[in-house]
Amino acid sequence: MSGVAKDATMDPGEHCSFLLKKCVKVIETFDPKKTTVDAYMEDAPCLKDKKLGDTELKFIHQVFYGCMRYQKFLKLFVTSFMYKCPATALRAEQNIYLVLAYLLFFRLEELTVPEFRQFLICGYGAPPAINALMQYALSVEELEKWVKVEWCKFYDVDYVEQDIIAKLQSFKEELQATVDEVEFRATGTVKAADGTGLPGKSERKLTEIKPFNLTQPRPRLIPEPDVISRQVKAQPVPTSIHKNSLGKVEEQKKKKLQEEKVKVMAKYDEADHFNLETAHRRDHEAAFDELKKQVESERMAECTFVPKTAKKVVATSEDATVRHNAASVLREDALVKQKQAKEYQALKRYEEDLHDSSQFYTWQEKMKEKDHTEEEMRVRQRILEMQLSREVAMDAYESAVRKKHILAEHQREELQLELDMQDKMREYEMGEKKQLVEETKEDRERARLAEQDVLKDRLQNAENMRKEREVDAERKKKEDEQEMAKKKDLIRQIRALEKVPVEKFKMFDPAEPPCQGLLDEMSLAELRERLRIVEAQREKELDAKRERQLARKLEKQEELTEKAEMLAKVRERAREEQQQRHEQTRRQKILEEEQKQRHREKCIIEVAEKLQLKKRQKKEEEQRLKLELKEIATKRQFLAANAEMVEAKAQAEQQSGLDREAQKRQKTTLIEQRKRHQIKISEVQRRRDNQDRDIQEYKTMQQTVTARMDRAKAADLALKEEIRQSVQSARNIQRVVAKRNVSEFGHSSNAYMSRIQNRMATSC
Repeated sequence: MSGVAKDATMDPGEHCSFLLKKCVKVIETFDPKKTTVDAYMEDAPCLKDKKLGDTELKFIHQVFYGCMRYQKFLKLFVTSFMYKCPATALRAEQNIYLVLAYLLFFRLEELTVPEFRQFLICGYGAPPAINALMQYALSVEELEKWVKVEWCKFYDVDYVEQDIIAKLQSFKEELQATVDEVEFRATGTVKAADGTGLPGKSERKLTEIKPFNLTQPRPRLIPEPDVISRQVKAQPVPTSIHKNSLGKVEEQKKKKLQEEKVKVMAKYDEADHFNLETAHRRDHEAAFDELKKQVESERMAECTFVPKTAKKVVATSEDATVRHNAASVLREDALVKQKQAKEYQALKRYEEDLHDSSQFYTWQEKMKEKDHTEEEMRVRQRILEMQLSREVAMDAYESAVRKKHILAEHQREELQLELDMQDKMREYEMGEKKQLVEETKEDRERARLAEQDVLKDRLQNAENMRKEREVDAERKKKEDEQEMAKKKDLIRQIRALEKVPVEKFKMFDPAEPPCQGLLDEMSLAELRERLRIVEAQREKELDAKRERQLARKLEKQEELTEKAEMLAKVRERAREEQQQRHEQTRRQKILEEEQKQRHREKCIIEVAEKLQLKKRQKKEEEQRLKLELKEIATKRQFLAANAEMVEAKAQAEQQSGLDREAQKRQKTTLIEQRKRHQIKISEVQRRRDNQDRDIQEYKTMQQTVTARMDRAKAADLALKEEIRQSVQSARNIQRVVAKRNVSEFGHSSNAYMSRIQNRMATSC
């Protein structure tokens, strides 16, 4: 990764921007829950670009692997940077900052500073954010203040200080020129190390901001706080609770339900029942047959395909009058120009290549006709196969019915065995439940004794908690009295400050110049006069601009009229050509319908011939099957005499087979039992070894983490102590400077106020 190969067709900045975009895209689309880093690099869709060579792919792979390896380190850095600089850092570009931080902290020595400069100035990413990122990364104070403590929670302190911060600081002088260039791109100016501008550039004198000398408002009176009573009183138990019970509530519900039933029955009478005409009908069978035929016709209607005839298109007798606005005229003009451009390109291509695309369109039409013919043949073959498969399905259905009868008989026998087994299990469970009832009766007395013990413990705990609450209430009362005394003392101090007299000053004169030594300073009256002059100039400019716009509007209106006339001619020509195309299309459709009808008749004849052949073959097969069945019946008659001897021999062989099967099953069971026993012993020993190893690893991990946390806590305490001392020293310095400013530049020593007082004394 010492250097990145550049494409000959790309600018170095574009090449670096292209690589950064690919790295960011790979990081954004990677999901560690679905795949690994190496597998994703092989299957990533964004890396299938032909512009990526072997060197670029290797660079992206190394950057992606490094970002995933140091993910915690980089995320802590980027998060702290975005928290410190929320105005410049964009959340949408955090993956860009992640890649640049990885290159800066871990790969700067291999990448070299000139190559890293190309990535910074390639234009991918906001320049202010890149500038702030470099300033933050190269500042040791900012890193120690914001992110060093968090790094030490995951990495060793020496590694963070020596291999990360100190190593980056060693490149600070080489990176200074690059940082200045990035700063100039972001802000337009470059500051030197002492905070001043670079030499050779003139700087304007900036206006010093001073606060207005406004009258301080009177402090508002703070009312004395009301004393809040903290005594809690419980409400008495309502007497209505003891007047009611569950039995009374249930009786009231039943009584209300009976009353509601009586009211409902009283609303309806037997005369109010519905008298339907269906009860007086006589010819139910005829109506049933008619409905059956209707339903059967609707169901069978789906089995026949009868397409609906298309509605005839009634041509309009007269052309429609369409009013065009400016937008429609411009839109139509743009379409005409596009068509003219396409025709021009076609003519130019014909002039250059001496041929057009008509040969291709001819070949395309032939291929479409060929595909259509093949599709027709496939549909015809499909129809024939469906007809043949129907008969096969009928035979399969009959054989399946016979198999199901045999299976049903076997299932009945198994069901009977299961029912007998369930009866035995039910009797066994009933005996166990009776035994459990007896044991439960004995345990009830023990439960009552345990409840009494628990109740005594709860009463003792409640008494202890009550005493603790009384002690806490007494302490809270004393604290509230002390707090109330402090508040009263503070109110008395505030009221004493209100009685101090307030100084008043003279009002501001708008005709007097400020005389502050600023550039182009003027009085308020002069400023208002200049404002009126500028407004008059703007009015004249608006009038001139309005006249120019009216002239431009007339020119556009004339141009629009010319376009509308030309488009009317184009539309008339297009209408004539469209009529000719419609007529040609109609004749073509008639020819296609005639060809389809001939092809359909041919298919019907072929399917009928194949069905007749299939039926003839089925009849021959049935005749052959009847002959075979007759021969089998004759053979059975000859074999019936020796059936008893054959049956006895078969039973003897079956019994010997059962004996052999039992011996083999017993031998196999013993072998499996011995194997299970050995496996159980090995599993217990392996489980014990794993537990010992886990305990040892856990103890080692605890010792390592404890040592690392002690070092991190010590470093954290030292850093906090240093921050506290620096803040304390800064506050002391600020306090001394404030006192010196008050003594030197106080209100009574202000030059402006001294000049005002001298002027008032002279006028008097």
